Formats: sequence, C-alpha cells, structure tokens
Amino acid sequence: MKIARFVLVIIHLLMTGLLVACSGPAGEVQPPEIHYGEDLCDACGMLISEAKFAAASVDQDGAAHKFDDIGDLLDYYAGHADAQVKAYFVHDYPSEKWLRAEAAHFIASPQIQTPMAHGIAAYADQAAAEAAAQKYGVKVMTFDELRQQPMSSMSHMP
Repeated sequence: MKIARFVLVIIHLLMTGLLVACSGPAGEVQPPEIHYGEDLCDACGMLISEAKFAAASVDQDGAAHKFDDIGDLLDYYAGHADAQVKAYFVHDYPSEKWLRAEAAHFIASPQIQTPMAHGIAAYADQAAAEAAAQKYGVKVMTFDELRQQPMSSMSHMP
C-alpha cells in the first residue's frame, strides 16, 4: 500500500512538472488554442480555417479573442478602444507559427488573398517580409504602423 501511494505521488509530481514545462516561461502570455474549422472569429463570426492568416489576443483579465484574418483583429479593436489587451498574436505567414504581433513584420496587398480580404500577412523574419513587400510593391510595417493605417486603405477586395 505504501509503495502504491509512493508511485502515485511520483506520477503526480512528474505530471505537474510536465505541465509546467509545456506552459512556457513563467508569466509569459500564450496565444489561445484555435480549433481550425470549428472556432468562430470574434469579429465576423465566420469559421477560422487558415492558420497563416489567423490572429488572436489575450486581455488583461485573461479573456481570449480569436480572429480569422489580421484585419479582423484590427477592426475589432478599432471598435473596442477601451479594451485592455495584454498581448496580440499573429501567425508567421511561411511557417504558420505563432508570434507576438509587436515582434512581427507586416505587409498589406490586395494581391494577398486572406479570408476576409484584408490582404495582410505577418512575418517573423524581416528579410522574408522585405522580399514579399518587394514582390507585391508595398512597404513593410510594424504592428504599430499597421494599426495606424485606415482600414479603408487595406484591400477588401471584391
């Protein structure tokens, strides 16, 4: 009986350690999990289906918001100016890995076909963003610069 209890305690400690190890650095905000083809965009209500264009945010109170297009994230927060956002997340266009929006490099072009036709793509690597910008004839922007752009200047292709 003592051995079984000891084994249970060891298993519990190992599981706790595993959970802590997988949760990221202490205090670091993590992007919410998106279930593609199931979760709905908080801005437009459509299914989120493409990771390379999906975006998310986490508010100060821990509430998570999910978006099918980076432009929808921008639209949502333009209408919620009082929101207390702790972190914004976007996907690196080439790898589809999450990254903080503040660290990303963005391009916007009507030639980039995104779910809601905003035409915005994010890049973790500045050189990749510059190459894409050159291809589309646009400039690379930071997240702050992107947020200053009027949404009417983003594509919204027919």
